[in-house]
Amino acid sequence: MDTLPLDGLSHLQLYVGDLNASVDWYKCALGLTELRGEPGRSITLHSPEGGFRIVLTAGDRADVPTRLDHIAFAVRDLDALTAWTEHLTAIGIPHEGIKPNIAGQSVDLFDPDGNNIELISE
Repeated sequence: MDTLPLDGLSHLQLYVGDLNASVDWYKCALGLTELRGEPGRSITLHSPEGGFRIVLTAGDRADVPTRLDHIAFAVRDLDALTAWTEHLTAIGIPHEGIKPNIAGQSVDLFDPDGNNIELISE
């Protein structure tokens, strides 16, 4: 198998009980800055020097055993994302196909424990 590149960690998404308090905490404690958001729903923070983002999403989900929503790995571009979907299909790993999202194009797949792994081209 040819190795398909993962260019790094794109972001972590966390469910939080109090969106405003969590945004303030991450800004103060970690020095993150706001990148974009949907007030009252979710706010994306980032580290300008660290090359990663944390998406804070309002509310708890009863069907999720932890507060981690998903892990997203960055891929170079749409061609690389397409190669990933072809690879996953060829080896029998179910996925939901390429779809647009707020940050670009992505593919969702799930590990054996049901954890959502996202491959994203931004």
